[in-house]
Amino acid sequence: MVQNGTKKLYYKDTHQIDFTATVLSCKAAETADMILVELDQTAFFPEEGGQKPDAGFIEDFPVLDVQIRGDVIVHALPLDAWDICQVGATIHGEVDWNQRFDFMQQHTGEHIISGLVHSYYGFDNVGFHLGYEEVTMDFNGMLTLEQLRDIEKMANQAIYQNLPVIASFPNRQDLAEMTYRSKLNLVDNVRIVRIPGIDVCACCAPHVDSTGQIGIIKIIDVQSHRGGVRINILCGKRALQDYNKRLDCVTDVSVLLSAKPLEIGAATKRLKDETQAKQERINSLQASLLNQKIDFLENTYKDKERPKHIFLFESALDAKAVRDAINRLMPLYEGYCGIFVGSDETGYTFVIGSANLDCRELTTALKEKWAAKGGGAPQMVQGNLTASHSDVLLYLETL
Repeated sequence: MVQNGTKKLYYKDTHQIDFTATVLSCKAAETADMILVELDQTAFFPEEGGQKPDAGFIEDFPVLDVQIRGDVIVHALPLDAWDICQVGATIHGEVDWNQRFDFMQQHTGEHIISGLVHSYYGFDNVGFHLGYEEVTMDFNGMLTLEQLRDIEKMANQAIYQNLPVIASFPNRQDLAEMTYRSKLNLVDNVRIVRIPGIDVCACCAPHVDSTGQIGIIKIIDVQSHRGGVRINILCGKRALQDYNKRLDCVTDVSVLLSAKPLEIGAATKRLKDETQAKQERINSLQASLLNQKIDFLENTYKDKERPKHIFLFESALDAKAVRDAINRLMPLYEGYCGIFVGSDETGYTFVIGSANLDCRELTTALKEKWAAKGGGAPQMVQGNLTASHSDVLLYLETL
């Protein structure tokens, strides 16, 4: 390997977190209140290859960002670090080991998953992001949940075997003869990371020394993405933290349902069925009450002239009951028949019907008045609006 630019100490030892270095340059950033410092060597891995940069401190100042520009690594520090970062000064740096090791677990886990997918299904990893909370991988082919569970099982088997993770810089001839993932048109300083029997891939990032250090790999999500799939994984400490969160949720639900944790699925279904049955009973009672109200109105109009329009307001009502009631009212009234369901606080949904008028015209008027949403056919429309009961009723009485 030919070393140019900043000496990358993380290639020699991924476990080295303390180092001293000489400041080669220091200048103010153009777009932020911080300084950009170049050192002759560093243990800080920069943002590269889909991975976020290392965190830590230089002297007592937090490292805000680490970027690579060609062969030079630039460290972003607060403005008040200027005095200790003069050219020629010797500084002490310390990488945040917890974050470094976490990233090493995640990235090596990604290699195992990607290597197995490539070996068994021939798909390439065409997108990778390692952030502070999630790891995503995009593959250029479809994978079923069953296939991914097989991959996950094999990935964890590789962890149990505690396979070595070997990084090297092959010479041009050896590199040209190698078969590896992420093969680019590069011939010098290409770093190859190999996990025997699992993966061989060009990669610039730090990795664990052996697969056993990952602990566990868990695929937590999969979705279609640009003709292939995007999967989310958690490795090591992240997987344990996620398991604990999920277990806490299961425990909470278990207590609320008075069911054992492994029986909450069946208990939830029973609760859903019971709730649905109760709601159907409520809907039936509400519909019966609405019909009684309509019967009362019809008895009232036997002795006096029936109005042209009728509009009713209800606090809660099943959508089918509303439509059935509108269909019952339409033959009885010359104009519009409308039912508004809701409250002044939450707004109202409405169904309006007419045997003689174009209901879309009233919908247009409501849109102009209260920015109502909705539409439908000339004989019947439905929608929603936000306004007070009194204001809506006052407006409708002018029709």
